[in-house]
Amino acid sequence: MDNFFTSIPLAEKLLEKNLTLVGTLRQNKPDIPPVMKPNKLREKYSSKFGFCGNMTMVSYVPKKGKAVVLLSTMHDDTAVDDQSVKRKPEVIQYYNHTKSGVDTMDQMVRTYTCKRRTRRWPMVLWHNVLDVATLNAFTSYTAQHPGYMGGVTNARRLFIKELGKELVMPHMRRRMEGTSHLQTHITEAMERCGLKKVSAATTQPQEGQVKRKRCKICPTAKDRKASSWCSKCTSPVCKEHKHVVVICEACMH
Repeated sequence: MDNFFTSIPLAEKLLEKNLTLVGTLRQNKPDIPPVMKPNKLREKYSSKFGFCGNMTMVSYVPKKGKAVVLLSTMHDDTAVDDQSVKRKPEVIQYYNHTKSGVDTMDQMVRTYTCKRRTRRWPMVLWHNVLDVATLNAFTSYTAQHPGYMGGVTNARRLFIKELGKELVMPHMRRRMEGTSHLQTHITEAMERCGLKKVSAATTQPQEGQVKRKRCKICPTAKDRKASSWCSKCTSPVCKEHKHVVVICEACMH
């Protein structure tokens, strides 16, 4: 885990769930003791360790005046690779071997992302949550179903499309069943997703139970109420805008 995420509160939360953490810490973290921060007096390739409960903090000097600080809940000793010249601690060696996880995740998320340009930070956070959750869902699903989509190269794209459809389907059904009339482009979009348009016979108010509503065609300023409904789109229309089709009894038969 890189220094953007790593923190002691996060390590404590993960330990509560029996999850360990290894990651770098930013130098501005208040939890880092002054003795572990960069200092020109510290020897090159030297290490300092600190322990608190199940957490281990190590500060390593890769060059004069520099220091790399890592936090680990997996390691509990001061093991150092004495066979090499740089004498790197085992914590750093493990981190270097496994640190590509976050970078790989970021790269995969950027391939198919829902992020949009916005100045609202809650939306930025929400977009990132959706992207990471979608990637996690795809990883878990393909682990349980190795033959998903026959191994096509765009399997994740197809998975995201199906996932989005399944998430919005209950809301579309509720809107279709709870709304007496919908605009044409909305019903057409629902039909493309597999939902059938509700017939006018089921949505048109019964005689004696008609609730007067504003005419769809009249300007809002007129506020003209109507008790008649279009037989095709079930929208309310006033007397001025409705057309009665007259058919004689002979033509009806």
